Amino acid sequence: MLCRRPAFAAAALVSLTLLLGTFPTGLRADEVKPDPTLTRQIAAVRDAHKVPALWAGLVEGEALVAVAAVGVRKVGADDSVTAADRVHIGSDTKAMTATLLAVLIEQKKLSWSSTIGDVLPDLKGKIHDDYLGVTVAQLLAHEGGVVPNVLWWGTDRDKPVRDQRAALLPMILKNAPADKPGTKFVYSNASYVVAGAMAEAVADASWEELMRERLFKPLGLASAGFGSPGKKGGTEQPWGHKPAKDGFEPTQFDNAPVIGPAGTVHLSLPDWAKFASAHLRGAQGKGTFLKPETFAKLHTPAEGFRYAGGWGVNKDGNLSHDGSNSFWYSRVRLMPKQNVAFLVVTNAGGDEAQKAVAAAEKVLIEYARERAAKK
Repeated sequence: MLCRRPAFAAAALVSLTLLLGTFPTGLRADEVKPDPTLTRQIAAVRDAHKVPALWAGLVEGEALVAVAAVGVRKVGADDSVTAADRVHIGSDTKAMTATLLAVLIEQKKLSWSSTIGDVLPDLKGKIHDDYLGVTVAQLLAHEGGVVPNVLWWGTDRDKPVRDQRAALLPMILKNAPADKPGTKFVYSNASYVVAGAMAEAVADASWEELMRERLFKPLGLASAGFGSPGKKGGTEQPWGHKPAKDGFEPTQFDNAPVIGPAGTVHLSLPDWAKFASAHLRGAQGKGTFLKPETFAKLHTPAEGFRYAGGWGVNKDGNLSHDGSNSFWYSRVRLMPKQNVAFLVVTNAGGDEAQKAVAAAEKVLIEYARERAAKK
């Protein structure tokens, strides 16, 4: 079951903070070739944790300046991964959904204070009254009192996915919130499904259509899509893997499409870097995809909280998140003051996959520190 909570900054970032400065933009994302040194280091992590594959990327400002891709697309097959492969990012989708809502807010189809009752009036009488006043901002910050998960496969799968989401809302919101909305952080995939349904209502299109037209296309994320990457049964794209007795078992299974706003996006590492860079620049007040005040809203938690708009936020202003659908594990971290972002993903789930991603991130941090020291 998806998904992962935000990953907050570790002590290993301290030395990096002292050394990194502002970098030139370097290569465009689509020009980046795997870096031999970084590839050897990431390969060592992959060997140590025995995961099928690992991808890692370093973003400086507007560019992906170093990338590594090591391992195989599917255990038992010979296809090696590439830097252009499409990877599943699980709950790191949440920042994308929040960005989509921000686009709709700038287009005045919504506001941060729009409520469930305002946007979805047909739900009155079908959901608990305490949810009628929950706002977009609260949903995106996991402060709406919404349950973490429901039976995601419990809808009529013959219906369009937008209709399936609408049918799930009374189930998600039927009981009183465990905590008064706005008072407590409770990580909730269902909260993002509700936010996605609100976007669908005001724009009269499915979340998937809106993501393609209002996020992927404007940002140039040509590889982005939904669910398990690649054709069923093929190995032109990587498979996910679940932990097994003797390692990892390949699978192309994913969570139900209805949970999409909480975590079903796949895309290439270079395209993911474009999205990360847009937010990195936005957090520096230099973003162009959204207005400065919109980026600030997405990146600034309410007082007393550490999560906002699909990002965990630490005291230094660094933004991070982990994602998993149980068959993949991903991590993204932005450091606006240092002008860098780190991206790591493995095509495996479970504890060992999480450890591999954490170890690969440490390698990236040290790699970036050494780059900075040479400048």
